[in-house]
Formats: sequence, structure tokens, C-alpha cells
Amino acid sequence: MFTAVINGCGKDEPDRNYVARVDNAHLREDDINAELDTFNIQPGRRNEYIRNWIETEIYYQEAIKEEITEDREFQRILNKTRRELAKSFLIKKIFSETEFDYNQQDLEDFYLANKEEFKVFNETYLYNVIVFNEEDKAVLFRNTLVESDWNKTSNVFRGDPSIVREHIGILQSDYQIQPYNLYLMMQNLMPDEVSIILNMEPSDFTIVQLIKKYQENEIPEFEVVKNQVEEKFLMQKRREFLRNYQKEIYSNYKIEIK
Repeated sequence: MFTAVINGCGKDEPDRNYVARVDNAHLREDDINAELDTFNIQPGRRNEYIRNWIETEIYYQEAIKEEITEDREFQRILNKTRRELAKSFLIKKIFSETEFDYNQQDLEDFYLANKEEFKVFNETYLYNVIVFNEEDKAVLFRNTLVESDWNKTSNVFRGDPSIVREHIGILQSDYQIQPYNLYLMMQNLMPDEVSIILNMEPSDFTIVQLIKKYQENEIPEFEVVKNQVEEKFLMQKRREFLRNYQKEIYSNYKIEIK
């Protein structure tokens, strides 16, 4: 939904602090930034966003002239949407104000009781990866890693400006691993083995270490899927909390079904 500030016709000074306008509807910089953050829109698409806002606003104002917004069906859908949106905002507010206390043991118990939920359905790889933009640094990292382990080697190179990105403990199914050449390389690695330096893109020198490979229907260890366990655990806690909250507020209203 696009955000616009509608200025009424009066004696107030005209609003000049806007990026775009359609008659009395104004689009401000704050509106754009809020939309970019909310919907994760790339900053480079700012001009496209402004054009879309203008187009939508023109149609909206034409719809008002045609009395579309007064149509009974329009009002019905609008009222339903308002209620659903209000419900979502209320739930969001409740969760933002509620802390769910739990510890490591709670997560481990949840994992043991629901292990089947963490089963992998394809060949799955657990691995570390680092990408450099300088080949000599990639060579030095790999040589150090072969004689040590990933954490110690990573600490030695921490803050090095030639590191493009580094990810530790990635868990991905075979079809998720990109590019395809990386997947082909990992197929041939043994657990804890370090790959050769892969130059899959210009100025990108990639090193991979396979930690473990899981076959279809295997269940990764708790530490491997700990983040997933915590996510599912909290989802269950929130569902339970909402059920109890709903029971509590039911008593505040007179409810009748005919």
C-alpha cells in the first residue's frame, strides 16, 4: 500500500517538502524510506517506486471521481481488510511486549520430542565458505586452514579487507547450493576436507570446507539445526500464548451465534 499525505483545501501554507505530488496528494521522503525498509526494496529502485506511486495515485483519484470508493462492495472489502490489518498489528504489538523465557535445555527437549520435523528430504551439506578478492590471501588462508581448523584460521584473518564474505555452518540441500560448480566440487569432498581455490567469478576466490554430508531422511544433530529448533519452539510458544490470550479476551464480549 502506498503512503500519501492528503492536504485539504484551506488557507494553510502549501506543503513544499515533498518528492512528488498528484494534485493535493504528496509523497514525502520519509514515506519512501519507510516503504523501502518495510518491503525490502532496493534503493536503486527508488525512481521506479515514485513512478508507481504517481500511477497509483492517479488511478485512486479517478476512482474517487467515479465514486468507486463509495461502492458497497468496495466498502465491504475495505472494512474486512481494516479488521484483518488491525488484528495483525495487535498480535505484532502483543509479541513485541511479551518475553518468552526459555533456556538451552528447553530447546534440546523440544528437539528430542520433535526430531522428525528436522529431517532432511534431500542430500544435504553442512559446510563453511569464505570468498576473497585477492588470490594470494586466498592461498594463504587455505594453506593455514589445512594445518589448523576453520575457527582459528578465521580469527587470524579477521578484519582482512580482502574478505568479501564468510559463512560458517551453512546447511543446504543439494538443489540450494549455487553456483552449480560449487555443488559439483562439494560432491567430491570428504568430511573436514578443504577444497581447492575456486575462481567462479572474476576477482572471487572461494574456499569451501565440507563439515558433513547428510543423506535423505537423516536428522542433523541439535547444534546443527539449533536456529531452526529455536524458531519452531518460539512459533509453538506464540501459538499457545495466542490461544490463552483469545480465551481471556472472549470473556470481555457478548458473543452470539444464530
